[in-house]
Amino acid sequence: MENRNILNIQIGLIVIFLSFTSLSFSQNPINCDLKFIEHLVKSGDFEEALYLLDSTDCSLDQLSDNVNYLRGWSLYSLKRLSPSSESLIKVRPSSEFYLKSQFFAACNYAHTGNYNKAIEILSKIEVNTEKQISLKNYEIAGVYLLQGNATLYEESFPKINRSFYEISESFDNLHKISENLKKHKIKSPAIAGILSGIIPGSGKFYSGKRGEAISAFIATTGLGLVTWENYRKSGLKSFKTIAFGTAFAFSYVANIYGSVVTVNILETEYSDNVKNSILFNLHIPLRNTFDK
Repeated sequence: MENRNILNIQIGLIVIFLSFTSLSFSQNPINCDLKFIEHLVKSGDFEEALYLLDSTDCSLDQLSDNVNYLRGWSLYSLKRLSPSSESLIKVRPSSEFYLKSQFFAACNYAHTGNYNKAIEILSKIEVNTEKQISLKNYEIAGVYLLQGNATLYEESFPKINRSFYEISESFDNLHKISENLKKHKIKSPAIAGILSGIIPGSGKFYSGKRGEAISAFIATTGLGLVTWENYRKSGLKSFKTIAFGTAFAFSYVANIYGSVVTVNILETEYSDNVKNSILFNLHIPLRNTFDK
């Protein structure tokens, strides 16, 4: 009986020890191997890198520039731009990844439409060489163009030295986009609707859809004439007058609505294309500069 009690006590102690050990392991993350995580990032294994950054004691070192860079770059590569920026902007000037992190953080904010934050980050970047200064001014000019601020864009553009190959082609492209924006005549959906209300199809003509304009004019005007002819011959209560009158009214209203929607879609598509072109040309010099 005494031996059995001793055995039970020993088993109990072992169970307590194992439970304590298991709890300790669960509360203490695995050691952070930054070299291996950096290898994963360079290999394109971004999800795996993020898993290790979050599950090892890397997650405890929020002041590590390498940790913030690797996390931010992994998130950027996975197109998770907002959390990527939050990590990248923490990288300090003493880090070898400082410039890359700050420029890409600003680019992320520009992509998500937070232009003021992008300008704020770019303005604070500490640059030393003429190439870095030109890159900084180029990115700032591009964000101003995204904002539609032509005055500040024009002020920033002359500060760029386009002789650097990393910038030169995108510099020319950005200048062309700016010139095209000056020439672009913004069309108003309201004006398109008013024109179509006066002359059916004229709103579509205004939007540049000439074929649709002619079709709308013929269809709506034809229904209007048929309605008038039936009204003149058979009166207002005639079934044909009511039927053709209803069709005319529908065509007339649809013509106005269609003109408004068409102009709105065209202007939205134009704005989106310009925005995407600017963002593309902001991104390329960063890739040329830092992906070496």
